[in-house]
Amino acid sequence: MVIVYLSIALLFFSTMEVISKPFMEIIDPFFLTFVRFLIGGSFLMIWVRKKVEFKDVLFLSLIGSINSILSMTLLQLSVKYGNASTAATLIAMNPLFVSLFSPFIAKEKFVLRRFIGLLTGLVGLLVFAQGMVIGDTPFGILTGIASSVTFALYTVLMKKFVSKYDSITATAYSMLFSSIIYGFFLASLGFLKIPPLNLPNSLFFVYAGIGVTGIAYFTFFKAVEKIGATNSSRIFYLKPVLATILSLLFLGEKLGFLKILGMIIIIFSLMI
Repeated sequence: MVIVYLSIALLFFSTMEVISKPFMEIIDPFFLTFVRFLIGGSFLMIWVRKKVEFKDVLFLSLIGSINSILSMTLLQLSVKYGNASTAATLIAMNPLFVSLFSPFIAKEKFVLRRFIGLLTGLVGLLVFAQGMVIGDTPFGILTGIASSVTFALYTVLMKKFVSKYDSITATAYSMLFSSIIYGFFLASLGFLKIPPLNLPNSLFFVYAGIGVTGIAYFTFFKAVEKIGATNSSRIFYLKPVLATILSLLFLGEKLGFLKILGMIIIIFSLMI
């Protein structure tokens, strides 16, 4: 079942940069991130059956803010100011940072073989990234890296609450309450820019909210619950491979030698 959980998460996560890229000219990245987590959190709350202690609601709101307010907004800015495949590659670096955070925060045991696999995957990502410089900007690359670091921190911090309650409860609370905080924050600054709600925009919000955010996060943290944050995060090394193929097919982005070589190294790292 862990493979099924991670496969579902990978498929949804890999589409986000590709499907959102065409909308970046008409939908504000801040508003998009706020709405997708509001929808995703509300969707998951339907299935929550456990009560959460008030202090843990506060903690989950703060931890969720690291993801919904910081990480995913940074990722969306990376998509807006660069190639979709580049943003997907940069966020896929997060397993390296998870492996660095986990021994200190989540008390996961350090395993040399796993660390070698992670470093090999990072080499693959760096090689892969060299093949997609055209169309990117320094700001897009910087926000992509920052998104990766903050998502890794969110993943590790969530493990405690996923274990204490369950995947769907912890994820739902972290999403919904952090998105409410985000909404008030954007409204107070005058950044709550609502786009035209036509059919394509509405369908996109539903897909990003329920699919990429609700279902994908639930299945990902279900895997974290079973095999830990470090092992689960390794699935992100396949994200740039799938995202690049989708970008090639639907956005017309190019696939060169370095991208292919990077893909091979990434797949090899998963076997270590």
